Amino acid sequence: MTSLAVSLSVDSRGPCGLYFITDSRITWGSSNHRWDAGQKTFASGRFPDLFGYCGDAYFPPMMLRQVADQLDAGLICLDNAPPEARRIAIARALEVAMQGVVGKPPMLPFTIYYGARERDGMRSSFRLWQMRYSPGNGSWSTMECPIDADHSYLVTHDGSGSNVIRRRETDWKKTEAAGTSRSAVWAFCEALQSGQDPLSGGPPQLVGLWRTGAGKTFGFFWRGKPYFAGMQVLGSASAEAIKWFNHLFERCDGTTGKRLKSARKHVKPDIVPLVVQ
Repeated sequence: MTSLAVSLSVDSRGPCGLYFITDSRITWGSSNHRWDAGQKTFASGRFPDLFGYCGDAYFPPMMLRQVADQLDAGLICLDNAPPEARRIAIARALEVAMQGVVGKPPMLPFTIYYGARERDGMRSSFRLWQMRYSPGNGSWSTMECPIDADHSYLVTHDGSGSNVIRRRETDWKKTEAAGTSRSAVWAFCEALQSGQDPLSGGPPQLVGLWRTGAGKTFGFFWRGKPYFAGMQVLGSASAEAIKWFNHLFERCDGTTGKRLKSARKHVKPDIVPLVVQ
């Protein structure tokens, strides 16, 4: 059913990054029937747009891949369209796609998160929307999630693993790492690694927006192996083609997982470990 978190990063000059992080587990009925390499995060390569979902695992990933492809092809909106206009166009594309469902196939409610950047550079800001679909009556509801741009923090979390993330986030708020984007990512990774939510699992996957440029899909080094969009990277043709992070939220080498020499070192304060199940 997914663990999903959205984190805001703020430096001395203001908001500098918005990140979506999820697990990669798809389940059928229970954790006894699962697949740990399902893509749950998406980033446009043309627009400053991010997507993630939780809930039903059949329709959202297929639709979001199609939406991202249409965005990148320039078919959904103009290049200068502001976030609100992009959101409306994207929502309409999703609504029309779901109108094509015939009969009553097995479907769970799902929630799509859409993150966007407004403007570029030092004038930039980030916005976040939540779009929920109810298969019972075929209705959509949309809500903008408020973002406090004054400090780094975990903006929201959702999915079956939400409570585990929230409890770990509370633990980190009691340490000197409180108010940092790395502590938000630590809370997520530790919640996932604990296994306390059996419906969440596999490697973390991470997408993000910075002050400039389009959306970015990052590589993630997890338990000694490199992953991209939830799938293990087996080749080493060009590990430097993308940017990589490790479980400490450090920029790292995509082949070793070790922190880059140019990257800031993140040292975890002492904290009571989560019980691993």
